[in-house]
Amino acid sequence: MVKEKSCGAVIFRKHQNSYQFMIIKQRFGLHFGFPKGHVEKNESELMTAKREVKEEVGLDIKIFEHLRDVTNYHPRPSVSKEVVYFLAEATSDQVILQKDEVDQAIWVDQDDVLNKLTYETDKHIFRNLLEKAKLHG
Repeated sequence: MVKEKSCGAVIFRKHQNSYQFMIIKQRFGLHFGFPKGHVEKNESELMTAKREVKEEVGLDIKIFEHLRDVTNYHPRPSVSKEVVYFLAEATSDQVILQKDEVDQAIWVDQDDVLNKLTYETDKHIFRNLLEKAKLHG
């Protein structure tokens, strides 16, 4: 069994009196999810999450280390993948897409996030992180 590990972030920003979250659509997939990517040699989970967000959507983020959730799945037979997501706040606002990987990045109102996400695992991560953070519009 080959083991892979990725890290990413569920990114929010305060917008008027509520929260919005960054959802991305991968270039070679039809699903919407959160920015993430493979851990590189000698990188911590936090380093990977920050780097991947910067690479994929150009945002600087403040990560809440204690607000993390993990999912495991099998993207291919004989491959086990662990993905760690942190809750993070955008500290910059200019979105710059990594065109070869990301097709679209949109800010979505908190109430609409679950409708936009494709996979149940991402919906589960989103609900868990919001509950842990007590984040309410």
